[in-house]
Amino acid sequence: MRDVYQRQLAQKLRNENKTFNEIGRIMNVSRHVARKLCVYKRIAHPKKRGRKCLLQQSNKLQIKRRISILKSDGQRVHSSKIINECHLNVSPRTIRRHLASIGMRYANAKRKIFLTKTHKAKRVEMALRWISTDHDWSKTIFSDEKRFTLDGPDNWMSYIGEKEQSIRQMRIAKGGGFMVWLMVMPNGLLSHKVIDGIFSSKDYIQLLKTSAVPISKLNYGKDFVFQEDNSSVHKAKVVKDFMKRSEINILEWPPKSPDLNIVEDIWKLLSSDVYDGFQFKKTVDLKKKINEVILEFNTTKREKIQALYLTIKQRLCTVLLKHGNLCN
Repeated sequence: MRDVYQRQLAQKLRNENKTFNEIGRIMNVSRHVARKLCVYKRIAHPKKRGRKCLLQQSNKLQIKRRISILKSDGQRVHSSKIINECHLNVSPRTIRRHLASIGMRYANAKRKIFLTKTHKAKRVEMALRWISTDHDWSKTIFSDEKRFTLDGPDNWMSYIGEKEQSIRQMRIAKGGGFMVWLMVMPNGLLSHKVIDGIFSSKDYIQLLKTSAVPISKLNYGKDFVFQEDNSSVHKAKVVKDFMKRSEINILEWPPKSPDLNIVEDIWKLLSSDVYDGFQFKKTVDLKKKINEVILEFNTTKREKIQALYLTIKQRLCTVLLKHGNLCN
């Protein structure tokens, strides 16, 4: 190894515009050595800390093939399965480190609505119709149902301290929940009804008769359109007959299209406020909190609801750009 003085001398001569041949003659070395002395850069090779990897190259190739087979069969890929099926004598943590080193991560599968060609075509057809006819969304009333439970949402997340634990109770027995029917009006007002037990077509007609129709006509007279999804309860013949007798215009809704329904966004807003606190132990307390949150929205947060109405046309354009696929 050449000493520091030789490298400095060679680099000094090079800065004086000497050629590599001239530097070699002056220093009594070859042209090749002179060149290496001038362009020398020390490369630091940090030592890898920790224990040596127990996986050989053959093991890594075996793991790669096994992962490909598991994925093609639609099976889950996890460390224990790889160890068993590849007959490896290593710990699950070793496999997890190797998977992380090749860019893999352990994650939940995202649940997504499956749309057929027929569904996509119907969504495009409805979006084009609403845009071409300039449907008046300021006179459209949306509705939907959602189940609330004492368990709360699956993704209750919060920052906690290093030694703290965030635990939410999980119920094993049935019950501890109920359905909530929600109606959203263009003026930003929300109307809801708690549904205990099974929700049948007769129950829906009673709800429409006592809540939805009177409130809608009180705010808009007969000049409004009522939206509901394609559940069997809504599409029953007795319900259609009631709507016809009540002179309610129903908005035809494409199947599997919750992304176009602004009520889904409102559910997220309501759930965030309802479950923001200690976990509920009684359904009475949960119902009380839902009533309080909806009252607060009707009092101070109506502009949030009205802002969601302004996003509908953008959603329709997104559906067309995505050829009928979901907006998000």
